[in-house]
Amino acid sequence: MFGSIFNIFYNSLDAVFMPLIKYMAPSIAIFIIAFIVSFIINLATKLLVNQERMAELKKEVQEFQVKAKKAAKDPELMKQLQEEQQKMMAMQMEMMKMSFKPMIYTWVPIIAIFAYLRHVYGFGGVFHHLVPGWDGIVVHLPIILSKILFVSAFHWLGGMFYHGGFGVVSNEALGWLGWYILCSMATSMTLRKVMGIK
Repeated sequence: MFGSIFNIFYNSLDAVFMPLIKYMAPSIAIFIIAFIVSFIINLATKLLVNQERMAELKKEVQEFQVKAKKAAKDPELMKQLQEEQQKMMAMQMEMMKMSFKPMIYTWVPIIAIFAYLRHVYGFGGVFHHLVPGWDGIVVHLPIILSKILFVSAFHWLGGMFYHGGFGVVSNEALGWLGWYILCSMATSMTLRKVMGIK
């Protein structure tokens, strides 16, 4: 039963993404998929979160944090801030609730995309069958960039959570998972600015 459900799911996404997978380098195809997912997530955030209220809450919390730093040297001010602290905690809770609202609608598509990318770019996956000699590397980063981005940590993390069959070739190489995470972070930050998300 589950096998047929997964086949329907994979076949549906193949109909959308297979042209990218077949005719583009994995780095470009994954970047485009990451962009689409980031756009959907940010659109959900834009529509489901009151941006004006979120900006207002963030401003008040930041102002309180500035006061709290000053209060560390002033016991009298610290007493005054203790009264405000309950209000700040309530505001932080409200911000958290607002942030979680879009996640209710987007976490299933995110997990689905991860499953699909593994189906395509994992060891023995669709792309591996299309290009049998492929070693799982999606991008080679410059040495300095790989050190700044802690690529070795990506490999360690991937080794804990994902056993895909491909070996780590070098600390400058990224597979589909590391590259997807980098692309989704970059596209999400850019889209948040463009879409005016607080």
